Amino acid sequence: MEQTNVPHVMFLPLPAQGHIKPMMKLAELLNQAGSQVTFVNTDHNHDLLMSHTDLTSFHDRSPNFLFRSIPDGLRPGKARSLSNCKELLDTLQAVAKPAFRQLLISTSMRPTFIIADGVMSFAAIDVAEELGIPVVTFRTFNASCTWTYIHLSKLVEAGEVPFPVWVILITSLKGKEQMAVKGRAAA
Repeated sequence: MEQTNVPHVMFLPLPAQGHIKPMMKLAELLNQAGSQVTFVNTDHNHDLLMSHTDLTSFHDRSPNFLFRSIPDGLRPGKARSLSNCKELLDTLQAVAKPAFRQLLISTSMRPTFIIADGVMSFAAIDVAEELGIPVVTFRTFNASCTWTYIHLSKLVEAGEVPFPVWVILITSLKGKEQMAVKGRAAA
C-alpha cells in the first residue's frame, strides 16, 4: 500500500440514508480541507449513489474522493428497508468484516485512519487494529439522541422512565390548539 503525506480517511457508514448522509457530509468537508477520502458503501447503495450523482460535478467540488463498495449479504433485488432491517444487520455481520478487510488489503493507498459508523464498528475495529490503522467511531444521530443515550440510565434509576403519566401537548393542528393527550404507562 502506498503512503503519502496527505491524510487518507476511509469512511464506513451503516447502509441507511440517515447514516450515509451525515458521514458523506463529513467526508466531503475533510476532502475539501485537503484529505484524500475513500467512502465505502454497500454494493446496493453504491449503485444507487452512482446512478443518481453527477460524478463530474462531484469530483470538481471534491477532488481526491473515491467511492468503493462491499457486499451487504442480501441478494440483488431484495428490498433494503426498515421492514427487513434485522435481516440486513444479520447479513452485514456475516459478510462486512471479511469484505472490509479485503478492501483494506487491496487498496493502493493505505488509510491514515478509518471513520466507521458506530453501528458498523463490528466490521471496522478488529480489522483496523489487525492492520495497525487507527479507527474512530462516528455516531450519526443528533444531540438529543446523544444526550438521551448518555443519561438514560440515570433517568431509569430516578424512576422518570418509563413515564408513569404522560401528557402530549398538541399545538400544531388547526382548531385543536392546546389539545392535550393524556395517558398512563402500561403496568
